[in-house]
Amino acid sequence: MRKEEKELTWTSSVGKTLNNPRYPGKNGFTLLELVLVLFLMGLIAGLVLPFVVSTLDRVKLQSEARQMASALQFARSEAITRKTLLTFNANIDENQYWLAIPKDKEVTQSKTLDESVKIKEYQGSEETLSDGTFKINFYPRGNSSAGTIHLQSSINENEAPVYAITIDPITGKPRVELLEE
Repeated sequence: MRKEEKELTWTSSVGKTLNNPRYPGKNGFTLLELVLVLFLMGLIAGLVLPFVVSTLDRVKLQSEARQMASALQFARSEAITRKTLLTFNANIDENQYWLAIPKDKEVTQSKTLDESVKIKEYQGSEETLSDGTFKINFYPRGNSSAGTIHLQSSINENEAPVYAITIDPITGKPRVELLEE
């Protein structure tokens, strides 16, 4: 046998032939293959992006609703602990809420909602407000003046879900639920 015929074929540890004489000089991708892959990746990203964005909006809305319910629960607990009236105040136009102790003229836990979430309306026992300010009283025995706060996404109001935070008048405990519209 001649030396030229006895050329060794090198194999890597994963079984890939390193010096295969059948495909000489083909070591990369063509421009057409790269463009096709980039086009497909862009197409997939374009199809998936609206679903991801709407999911993030729903998650923000749900998170803000739970945080507000937590603030309401805290107001109830503080009213019982301090044995004094505590109020949950909200400004629908400014999209913010805060807790206050009217007797001491003390304001605590002021919070502005995320810009993608808005307070849609407040339904009290006597009134329904869609602008201005409202307050919910929490009394030392745990009861409250009650009401329902509706939160909605401010990005796509027509199709956005609405969360309702309902405060029980007897126990003063808030309950968060998703309203089906």
